[in-house]
Amino acid sequence: MEKFIDWGKEYLLSHGYTLKNNLPENVKNTPWSCVIRYTTSDGNIYLKHTPNLLALEASIIQILHEQFHAFVPEVIAHNAELHCFLMKNAGRPLREVLKQQFDAALLCKGINQFTSMQLAVADHLNAFLEIGVPDWRLDKLPDLYMQLLSQKEILIADGLSEKEISELEKLLPKVSDLCRKLSSYSIKQSIVQPDFHDNNMLIDDISQNITHIDLGEIVISHPFFSLITCLKQAKRHHALTDEDDAYLQLTDACLINYMAFDSKDNIVEAFKIASVLIFIYGALSDYRLLKACDKARFTESFQRHGRPGVSLKEFMKACIQDKLSDKFV
Repeated sequence: MEKFIDWGKEYLLSHGYTLKNNLPENVKNTPWSCVIRYTTSDGNIYLKHTPNLLALEASIIQILHEQFHAFVPEVIAHNAELHCFLMKNAGRPLREVLKQQFDAALLCKGINQFTSMQLAVADHLNAFLEIGVPDWRLDKLPDLYMQLLSQKEILIADGLSEKEISELEKLLPKVSDLCRKLSSYSIKQSIVQPDFHDNNMLIDDISQNITHIDLGEIVISHPFFSLITCLKQAKRHHALTDEDDAYLQLTDACLINYMAFDSKDNIVEAFKIASVLIFIYGALSDYRLLKACDKARFTESFQRHGRPGVSLKEFMKACIQDKLSDKFV
């Protein structure tokens, strides 16, 4: 840790910043990322460090900023060798504001920005694939699913039985059919952020500008996976239900930009299918995290992260529900 903290300090001092505190503040320290805050003469500057296999964030942010003028952090320096980068302060987490007084319009604004960004980059995916962003498009999802199921030792250690793994293997035709059905709608695949929610949106208290952060685990897949996650998190953290007007506003915000490409009925139907396939996407994301991080650091406090078996069990559960098992295939 000292190496990248010292690099950040030296960079700032050599580029005209004055550090107001000798010791930077540790904001976040997990197996998958470490965030340090420097208090400087030009406001707070943040350093983020990730494991090597997740060290794409600075490059992703720079592409989004330079080519698409997206609402993302301003990266001021990047050290590829140390897997870290420096970025300017962009405000406080939107969730802090919404916890004080929930404002659906603010969250809708953030969702609209994100879906607009997804649509903007959908025809330029090579820019991301060329830097190593994983390709999990729907035509590749069935093979990725079977590759994951072949990791039996890891899955059994994560709580799956051999019988459950066998049952999951039998669900391959369903996975393929769901992917084929979802692909039939006029929704272009794009960037997907696994943790798209209000705690990964920063809001500036003065300008009210919203900035999207935590973009290092982005993959190329179906855009609705991010939006489903956002809605689930809104329910969890803001006590919303399906019937609440605020939740309906958020749902509309997720879908409105996509309704320019297909009918409302088709967009809603696609969203329902994606709500089943998201468990496959989630399992792949968990496995990616597990491979990238130091296993010894996965303690009880991080027991939900890096656990593909949890999402795979949820997928099986979804498939045995009548309303999901036969409706879409």
